[in-house]
Amino acid sequence: MNSLRLKRGMYTDHNCCAAGLLVWIFLVAPCSAASISLTGSLDPNNPDDVLLYAFTLSAQSTLTIQSYGYGGTSNAPGGRNAAGSIILAGGFDSYVSLFNGTGAAATFLDSNDDGVCPPGNAAPACHDSTLVMPSLAAGSYTLALSVFDNFSFAENFGSGTLGDGFIGLGDYFDAASGIVRTSNYVVDISAPSLVVATVPEPAAWPMAAGGLLALVLANVRWNRNGKRRLQ
Repeated sequence: MNSLRLKRGMYTDHNCCAAGLLVWIFLVAPCSAASISLTGSLDPNNPDDVLLYAFTLSAQSTLTIQSYGYGGTSNAPGGRNAAGSIILAGGFDSYVSLFNGTGAAATFLDSNDDGVCPPGNAAPACHDSTLVMPSLAAGSYTLALSVFDNFSFAENFGSGTLGDGFIGLGDYFDAASGIVRTSNYVVDISAPSLVVATVPEPAAWPMAAGGLLALVLANVRWNRNGKRRLQ
């Protein structure tokens, strides 16, 4: 059985919210970003694992989704992904699907298996995904990243929703290279009107709250009568 899970890994959003002393507040606020770089791993013991990542476009834009996990970034602009990182080849043959909306009711829009090289790199085959959606309307969308052959039922049926699931035929073995690839993924999402709600993971909340408390305590001062006051 394949598994669906929301993105819980690392991402970098560029041209995004200001940092500094109020970073905890900005963590829960939406912010504009030209691109987002997602890096992480699917379940190495389950090639039918699926990464889901929801995002929003604030205005009509051309959306570009490019993976680099299979072939690396040697052919990417500057030899790096959108986060500025050099990515080595070795990950699985990726398959990206785009759904309109979020949650189980999100409807299938389009997908891509083998994309364009460059910016992808043939290592040995051009198996990274490139999905370009011109003039995509403002709204919320969900990216589904899976291993090749683990397509959505919605695509197989010609229409459907994210809740229909995936067919569960993924395999980390890559016939082009003759080896079992890693479960590592790297994918960039780019659009001029890309918006991300940067809500921290549950484990990050205690640290964020602790940081805010430290800021408050740092501003506690004693007045002349020996009473504390906030400045």
